Amino acid sequence: MASRIARRDFLAGLVVTVAVSPLGCSSDDDGGGERPITYSTDPADQALVYPQGIASGDPKPDSVILWTRALPKSGSGSVKVIYEVASDAAFATLIATGSVDVDESTDWTVRIKPTGLTAYTAYYYRFKAEGTQSIDGRTKTAPAPDQDVSVRFAFASCQDFVGRYYHSWKAFLAEAPVDFVVWLGDYIYETDGDPDFQTTAPDRKITIPDGIEIAPKVKAAKSLEDYRGLYRQYRSDEHLQKVHATYPFIIIWDDHEFANDSWGDHSTDFNEKKGDEKSTARRENANQAWFEYQPADVTFDANKAFPDDLVIYRTLRYGKHVELFLTDQRSYRDDHCIPEGAKTSDKPAGAPADMPTYDEAGKLSANSSLGSRNFCKKEAFDKIEAFVKPKVLGDKQKKWFVDGMKASTASWKFWGNETQLLQMTVDLTLPAVPILFQGIWYLTVDQWDGFRTERKEVLQALSGVENLVVLTGDIHAFYAGELHVDFDAPGAKPIGVEYVCAGISSSPFQEIVATQVLGLDADGKFGLKELAEDVTKFDAAVTGANPHYKHVDSFAHGIAIVDVNADQDIQVTFLKVADVKTKAFDGKATKTVFKTVAGSNKVEKA
Repeated sequence: MASRIARRDFLAGLVVTVAVSPLGCSSDDDGGGERPITYSTDPADQALVYPQGIASGDPKPDSVILWTRALPKSGSGSVKVIYEVASDAAFATLIATGSVDVDESTDWTVRIKPTGLTAYTAYYYRFKAEGTQSIDGRTKTAPAPDQDVSVRFAFASCQDFVGRYYHSWKAFLAEAPVDFVVWLGDYIYETDGDPDFQTTAPDRKITIPDGIEIAPKVKAAKSLEDYRGLYRQYRSDEHLQKVHATYPFIIIWDDHEFANDSWGDHSTDFNEKKGDEKSTARRENANQAWFEYQPADVTFDANKAFPDDLVIYRTLRYGKHVELFLTDQRSYRDDHCIPEGAKTSDKPAGAPADMPTYDEAGKLSANSSLGSRNFCKKEAFDKIEAFVKPKVLGDKQKKWFVDGMKASTASWKFWGNETQLLQMTVDLTLPAVPILFQGIWYLTVDQWDGFRTERKEVLQALSGVENLVVLTGDIHAFYAGELHVDFDAPGAKPIGVEYVCAGISSSPFQEIVATQVLGLDADGKFGLKELAEDVTKFDAAVTGANPHYKHVDSFAHGIAIVDVNADQDIQVTFLKVADVKTKAFDGKATKTVFKTVAGSNKVEKA
């Protein structure tokens, strides 16, 4: 486990900022200008020296972050890495070159930030180390804020590696080019085979060297080496490497970069069976590994305490028509308002006498996610939440976000949002359902349904923002819907729209719900099993209870693509692949296209 001093020391050589200028023809020397060197481009050598490929990220009009990991062939020690940036694919005209030494302190990761670039321009980059040249990468800077251009980008999330394959990325690479990719969280999963949502395959296994045993033969990452190892293994995928080399990424995290359903520096691995699950050191290890392995233009400061050591919320302006606001919904959030470890007869501390007990909100036992993070009875839960008022964003980030949104002059204001804003309930007032389960239920309150007070406050503040579009991941399903300040009493006109992408490969939402329901209704006598396992009935139940949804597909894998047609409209394409558990990919993908016309705040079929 890295100490605070070790974390502080490694920062010195991690980010290299270089001003660009035309350097003339390319050369193959070693940076000293003496003897030309021939670098191998054999794929086997490239895989040995650059096993995680190359990447770029956070494009701005005059800069971008370039990334790689270059390993010493000896297995240890320092590596000299030469970087080259060119204005042409043949590298005939270099505009930046230099070298940096990396070693174990950064896990041999390299981050270069060329500045002085031309807006809305393609650039090419590569690295040379250990006698081997990396593959060539292509990136693209953002347009200037007043530049009138149409924009095309993708957004994606949730790429479980264990037992699953990245056919979504392969299908995406066959589509027309985009300007950038927005990643909305769960780049890695911190476990090596959680039976609640992970499967296995011979060549899609994960190794966690240290870890915490959270179930028999199942570990979750704990140490810095654990988290680094996860990124190394996930980045071994050829399709993920190719998409990183082709497009710049704009990346935020959700929970699995640290721990499932996390809040602040708390995990929920044991549902509080072992007491408070706070682990600041583990959270810091997760943060450091994320920073080392992602091409994000953010600053990691180990002199500051968590959560101020790594602030990832930020905004990127992309020409006249697009501004993207990225929020962090894990670092500053409060605990779920019904704790996992609480007794069923408990109430929030200081609650009035008429406050519902936790069992009235659906909690069937202590030390369980049911009735805490999942499956909460709406009427009682709403009263508890209104009293507790838990927060997601934290006061400082919320002010930054709301003020920035309201001040934006872009035609379209996009919110890169980790967890779903749309209210999601099911009505179990059905003949076969026992009285215990009768009523309206939230399916998950780890998303914004569990933070209704702050959601209403934020949406009220944004109600005057024109062309608000929320882009969301996390829930492993394709959804599209219209946003209201109060979903229980919607206004005549929505205040914005939300588009939710399915996971690249992760277990679909309906499949996860069905697994959880089996613990309550294994033989189906309560009528819950069939409702959960039949995706058609499941989707109909969601649509029936939530008229603000305009598209529901709860068993899906894939990626979403957004076409911004200046200040006229946006089109959102849900690109769906079928089977992600079979190694071979048949190449088939289906498309469902929606549009939102400027000023309408509506989701329509295109």
